[in-house]
Amino acid sequence: MKTWKGLWKKEWQMMRGWLSATTVIAILLIIVSSSALSFLVEGKLVVSFMLGISLMMMTLIVVCVPVSLLLNSLWIEWNRPDVWLHSPQTIYQLFGCKTVFASVIGFVSMIVPGVTLALYASIFDASITEVGVAKFIGMMYTFISSVFLGAVGLMLIGLFLAVVYRVIKSYVRRGAFFIWLVVLFILMWLFQSVLESKLYQKIVHLGQLSTYTDSRDISVGNFYFAQSSMALYAGQIFVVVGFLAFLFVSSAWLFEKKVRL
Repeated sequence: MKTWKGLWKKEWQMMRGWLSATTVIAILLIIVSSSALSFLVEGKLVVSFMLGISLMMMTLIVVCVPVSLLLNSLWIEWNRPDVWLHSPQTIYQLFGCKTVFASVIGFVSMIVPGVTLALYASIFDASITEVGVAKFIGMMYTFISSVFLGAVGLMLIGLFLAVVYRVIKSYVRRGAFFIWLVVLFILMWLFQSVLESKLYQKIVHLGQLSTYTDSRDISVGNFYFAQSSMALYAGQIFVVVGFLAFLFVSSAWLFEKKVRL
């Protein structure tokens, strides 16, 4: 526990300046952009319009927060072999702390637009009364969960591709980026082939857990959210978790081999 606490403290001290600057820039960008669009479209400042635009922009930003934070953290220590070779912690602990830290910060940043929307809707919008508080909370939970899972997936994919690039660059001084692009296209082709295979389709449709039989939609100001009927399978969870675990483990393993070259 002390090990994780120390790693977490180090990560926070190293990245808090970047986090503060990024947060201020993002807030200013959202305020200026939503105000400008409100004037262009509505001819005046309209709170509901600005809220809808702000939440859409915030969603796009927070999806990129974990991957940006993780890659920035690694960038600071890419060329410091002492961090990796002389640390008593394993590469998986070092990578794991950075990954968990980026995930937690990303999750916290995703709670902000959800709470903002809930407060605004409960005070100023009558649609909450029409839909019901319980259904609205359930839909917001689904929305934030979906965004968070997408952000974590993007983070681990970005981590894997960044490590692959660093490994290629350690062997090839010139043309590493073009070789990386070729590898990327090959990986994308393999991934698409797997998704279209009959075996994959059989695995992901194993063990149906629950089904949402009713579709829900809600409109708060200019923000519209729809939840379609869907089914959840144990096979889907197994494949997604397995794929994300593979990306993390392979990234850590490749990076350790690169550091020890």
